[in-house]
Amino acid sequence: MRINQMLKQMLGLAALTAALWLVYLYGRVLSSPWLLLMWVASSALVGLGLWQRAKIRRRVWLAAYLQPGSGAFRLLRGGVLMALGQGLVAIVMSLYLLLAVLRFEADWQWSALLCAALALPMLALLLARLLQAQVQTGFREELGLRLALNMLAGALLLYFVWRALGAQYADFRDASLEQAVWYAVSSEQARSPQLMTLLEMAAASDALQAWLAQRLLPKPGTSVWQAAGWCIVLAREALFVWSYLLLCRGALALPSLLRRAPAVNVEEPHGLR
Repeated sequence: MRINQMLKQMLGLAALTAALWLVYLYGRVLSSPWLLLMWVASSALVGLGLWQRAKIRRRVWLAAYLQPGSGAFRLLRGGVLMALGQGLVAIVMSLYLLLAVLRFEADWQWSALLCAALALPMLALLLARLLQAQVQTGFREELGLRLALNMLAGALLLYFVWRALGAQYADFRDASLEQAVWYAVSSEQARSPQLMTLLEMAAASDALQAWLAQRLLPKPGTSVWQAAGWCIVLAREALFVWSYLLLCRGALALPSLLRRAPAVNVEEPHGLR
């Protein structure tokens, strides 16, 4: 049964990655309402992924410190405010994810995302089985999924940073920062004026990264400015990788939500009911 579920999850995540590929192909020629619809859909999935993490973390914290029947337990168990906070974060992360996808420039990026999507259900199931004798039943699959997400996030981050540092950029060594930014911005095109503005902002950010990199990298650690240049690279790639994996996590939790069942579809340990 779990093998069949794993195969369905792999197929679903492959379809999700294919949908992002379609965004990459046609996003620049779509009108603003269609782009808004895609943003809302991706925000919902990322928000669901964030909500699942926050819900489990909150339940574990409450079980560790509070009595199940206390007023503080009922007050702090999560609700509208927690969902609102996770939703606001999801809106920002999904916007960054879609902009990054629209600005992909190489096939290796899609290969990496597809491999991660296919590996996530397999790795989560493997880790859950390895933890069978160590973890409570109600959290075995959740912990396996969380560990799988963290492991894939680390692998993807290292790969994306390595490729980003080795990529070919426009030569800005003799250009001012203003010239570099205007050069990058002038190459962006989109049908939607709102998307055009966002793409220009993303292009300006990339120009700043390239401009700094050509002056500060690849020798990190010898000065504050060189360390700052590396932090920009790491932060950008980490935000994209985590946004994509949260999108996948939300997609995995969606069938359970549609069936009106909890994402962790097993009996909870005593004290968490």
